[in-house]
Amino acid sequence: MRLKLLLETREPITLPWDYRTDLTKAIYAILEAADPDYSRWLHEHGFRWQNRIYRLFVYSDLMLTHWNCSPQGLTDVRWMAWQISSPDPRFVKAFQAGLERKGGQLELFDTLVEVLDIVRVEVPEPGSGLVFRTISPIAVSIGDPNRSRHPIYLRPDEPRFVEALERNLITKWQAFQQREWDGGEFGLRVWNPKQKLVRVFDTDVRAWHLYLQMWGDEQLIRFAYTAGLGIKNSQGFGMIEPGG
Repeated sequence: MRLKLLLETREPITLPWDYRTDLTKAIYAILEAADPDYSRWLHEHGFRWQNRIYRLFVYSDLMLTHWNCSPQGLTDVRWMAWQISSPDPRFVKAFQAGLERKGGQLELFDTLVEVLDIVRVEVPEPGSGLVFRTISPIAVSIGDPNRSRHPIYLRPDEPRFVEALERNLITKWQAFQQREWDGGEFGLRVWNPKQKLVRVFDTDVRAWHLYLQMWGDEQLIRFAYTAGLGIKNSQGFGMIEPGG
């Protein structure tokens, strides 16, 4: 399930380049206001499968109507659109209830941000071959202790990129469903990538805005739409929407 929010600040603000850090913290604060037990469980435990842990929510970049650039970030910002999504109905219920308890306000960037409007966005009918575009960049990494102690971020032109993307999606689905995937047909391809280096929680993440096409198992395609693709979804990476 997906929500789209229209946000407004009382005065123009500067949006820091690493604004995802504040957004992720704000999400947990909203969940905490409505359902402290769920917020704590999601943050400390999450959805698990074979030693992997997933939070299973994803959000978009902030879509701005007007801004200017500065070394500190994007200045003169007042109006923003934002999407957030999860396959877990408990998340969406707690998020909406938390916003109500906070009077329709988010505490972001040392200021109060008003939620002018919030609407539910229906999951599109997937159909085989539907084209999507990213509305927050996709990051894909592998670990290789022989090469680096840090994650190795893959490029979309590497064959391992799509392989890792598919494997990650299936593992997240298994963590949510708590059962093995039945192995139905599924595939995807990506094109027109544009690199973006994003800083979040004092870590630089190499990610990509791109177009992609998925076909095969419609249940898995819907899950990709609601849970996100790639890694670090709960830090604002990997949200997609239909559009070619």
